[in-house]
Amino acid sequence: MPCSLCGGSAETLNPRVAVYPPENHTADRLLEILTSLERPFGHQEYGALLFPTELIRRHNSRLVEELSTPQLTDTIAVDITGDAPTPSEVRRTRSFGSLLDEIQGEWLVDLLNENGLYCLAQPIVDRDGSVFGHEMLMRGKGEGGAVITPYRMLRAASTPELRAKLDRAARIAAVHSGSGISTESNVFINFLPSSVYDPQFCLETTFSAARAAKIDPSRLVFEVVETDKISDFDHLAAIIARYREEGFAIALDDFGTGFNNIETVIRLRPEYIKLDKLLVTDSIHDKLKTQFIHDLASVAQMNGIKTIAEGIEDQETLDHVLNLGVDFFQGYHLGRPG
Repeated sequence: MPCSLCGGSAETLNPRVAVYPPENHTADRLLEILTSLERPFGHQEYGALLFPTELIRRHNSRLVEELSTPQLTDTIAVDITGDAPTPSEVRRTRSFGSLLDEIQGEWLVDLLNENGLYCLAQPIVDRDGSVFGHEMLMRGKGEGGAVITPYRMLRAASTPELRAKLDRAARIAAVHSGSGISTESNVFINFLPSSVYDPQFCLETTFSAARAAKIDPSRLVFEVVETDKISDFDHLAAIIARYREEGFAIALDDFGTGFNNIETVIRLRPEYIKLDKLLVTDSIHDKLKTQFIHDLASVAQMNGIKTIAEGIEDQETLDHVLNLGVDFFQGYHLGRPG
């Protein structure tokens, strides 16, 4: 069948995406966006808009930015290879937004399959200035030596499955990087509780990596990130219990950003609490936050919990939190990731 918009036959467009907008306004908007970016772009057939998959891939980010949430969720899409969806292709019908999410994550899947993650180490310093530990900070290997930021990777991990795969790969990369650091230094490794479905199964690759690296378990500290999003404490407690069975310690990251921080400390009894950068920097000019950090450090010490202040960017901030009784410090003023 000739295609009036692309100047060729429909068969030349395989593989394609068939998009079924719920109403004409969404169809018009989708066509408007794509025609403003590239011509020719596709054609209409059987009530669907047909686009080359490569075209959607090229302009994925622009479509996500320009289309409204209802337009993304109410429009359905399916990958096809012929003139119309086959029964097996119909079973893969999903929202247009979900399809864009999948396409957005393709480069990340390739990166993970190629073991393209590595970690930089940022020092955590004791009160006397000595290095107590290092936090492993995830990075990706881009083309031509470019660095892929954690933010870009987390944004691309748009499905729970891909997010879990990224989290697992990051933990393994952190263990490998941490094993090369001085045996006197502790190694802090981030993890997403929401990405650990079954502690017995999901964490085994991390434990195997630690054993293979012959790293002393007592040196490893796993940081719970996104504590403000925790809704299932029982599940998190099971994860932490499994870590502790292996001899690892636990830290709560970004303390001071959510509403359930105190409850999290009481229920999980971490070995370390990391004070959020914004809380630390704001406290210099905020008496209430200053008192909060002082009291928290005092209560933590009485209960055998160590505190770590993040965001130490200058001497003024360091002197301030030193006077509040915080145990350890981290930030560019003390050492950049490297």
